Amino acid sequence: MNKLFTFLFTMMFLIVGCSDDDRITGGVDPEPELLGCEAATTYDWDAIEFETSLEGGADTWIAFSLEELTLFTVVINQAGFQCTVYSGCEGEVGLDPPLFQFETIGNGFEVGIVPDGEYWVKILNTRPNRLDFTFRIELDDIVYGCTDDDAGNYNSEANVDDGSCILTDCTTEYWVTNYGEMVNDCDGNCAPVDWIADGYCDDGAYGVYDEEGNVVPVNLWCEEYNFDEGDCEVIPGECTPGLIEDCNGICAPAGWLGDGFCDDGSYEYNGNPIFFNCEEFNNDNGDCNAQGRTTETRQLPNGKIKIEN
Repeated sequence: MNKLFTFLFTMMFLIVGCSDDDRITGGVDPEPELLGCEAATTYDWDAIEFETSLEGGADTWIAFSLEELTLFTVVINQAGFQCTVYSGCEGEVGLDPPLFQFETIGNGFEVGIVPDGEYWVKILNTRPNRLDFTFRIELDDIVYGCTDDDAGNYNSEANVDDGSCILTDCTTEYWVTNYGEMVNDCDGNCAPVDWIADGYCDDGAYGVYDEEGNVVPVNLWCEEYNFDEGDCEVIPGECTPGLIEDCNGICAPAGWLGDGFCDDGSYEYNGNPIFFNCEEFNNDNGDCNAQGRTTETRQLPNGKIKIEN
């Protein structure tokens, strides 16, 4: 009887002593895993440089803050990446719309003038295979001025055009009376609008008389005028850094050689079909051998566009 009494008394004590607030927990809940831009590695804005690798289709994020108005260039030394710059981070993704987005071709891309603030950068490997790369941001002092080398007040040290360029005024009474509507050609000289796509290649072989009676060559042989809108069939072969001439002399990314895609005209760059399937380029470094071009459905690298036959 004494044992029963002792047992009941003990149970009553436990019931009374345990309130609703006395809960037994199993430890501290783990912190949720950060993903996307929330997991970005933060760098000092004036010292961003690292080497890493990404699997095919994988991405990584970095974040940094700018303390002043800055002109900067993003450099990734490998073709095949898509780089996107955001001004904010919402959950796992960057704040839309992105400020800049570009495909790498193995050199730098000038982002331009960016105000102070926080930024997030997403780097996506668009290739199917793992790639090593170096990433860095180059900063430059802002020098305003005229950046058009055809203008009379061209400033070779300027890296940001301030709209001050002084080109030949083609709207004066002389030009309008003698030639009608005029535009500044590729060299900044006056050219009649109706000379564009008139069946003659205006690459400097033809000219107009200026007010002093001098013959001024008209040059419409540039990208601005689509090489005289087709009148000039030959496109200049001078390529910018990171680009090389393909089998037909068209500028194309050097990183497209041997990248696993057969460049036999099936893909375009800047609107031009690209051909590396010739002896000069070892049949696209083997990409265009017996197996022919790829037909896999996947995101294509370096801004390539599939041509539908």
